[in-house]
Amino acid sequence: MLYLPPYRELALRVAEVLDREYERVGRGVGYEGNVAVRAFLAPSEEVFDELTSGRVPDWGKGCALPAYGVIVLQPSREGPGGLRTTLAHEVSHVLLHRAVGGKPLPRWFDEGVAMWYALEWGRAHSFRLALASLLGRLVPLEEVDEVLSFSSEEAELAYAESFSAVVFLLSRYGGDSVRRITKFMREGDSFREALSRTTGLSYDAFLGEWRSYIRRKYDVVLVLSEGPCLWIGVALLFLLVYMVKRRKAKRTEEEKEWEID
Repeated sequence: MLYLPPYRELALRVAEVLDREYERVGRGVGYEGNVAVRAFLAPSEEVFDELTSGRVPDWGKGCALPAYGVIVLQPSREGPGGLRTTLAHEVSHVLLHRAVGGKPLPRWFDEGVAMWYALEWGRAHSFRLALASLLGRLVPLEEVDEVLSFSSEEAELAYAESFSAVVFLLSRYGGDSVRRITKFMREGDSFREALSRTTGLSYDAFLGEWRSYIRRKYDVVLVLSEGPCLWIGVALLFLLVYMVKRRKAKRTEEEKEWEID
């Protein structure tokens, strides 16, 4: 662990979380080795950019260099709770790549697994995914490889899709699907071959099944019940109730006037 003196207390907490996440994620992805993971706590954005060679966009919170077992974090961007999530995400990248013997992985699988173990999912992700599905604006999973060149909003959607693809894999083909894929890859398979052996589908067929799953799960009902649409609907409902009561009160007053006359 490398850090400046002001970050000593934070560094101790990071080291504790790192040990815990290392064991948990390692079991999940099927990594049984004991690779050392070094964490750098960058004191500023300038130092963070220098350590990551400027490869991380403004919306990035951390960076993993799996081949070197290195994680770079920027504590100034978020509190301890958010830092723990980011740490779990980056540790997942390191251990997943070690679990497949350093073989190439599609970015959607890499990011989806990292999000799964970092527990990075919320209503905003559901709303964004549902809206994109409804409007026909999903990012093809094959294009997620270029996520570092995406805008913040495009990246959010790409990560949401990646997570949903991994959830689909685990729910449809078994909770040990990730471990089976990493095992097959260590034995010599490419990712596509390992995915096919795990699911019984070709790579393209799996992507087709995932797209069908998205259309079924994330529909117009979810769009209307999540995110800002929910509050817009609530506001409109209150407005409608108010107008009905106002009209009823006005009618009552007019009836009273007629009675007086």
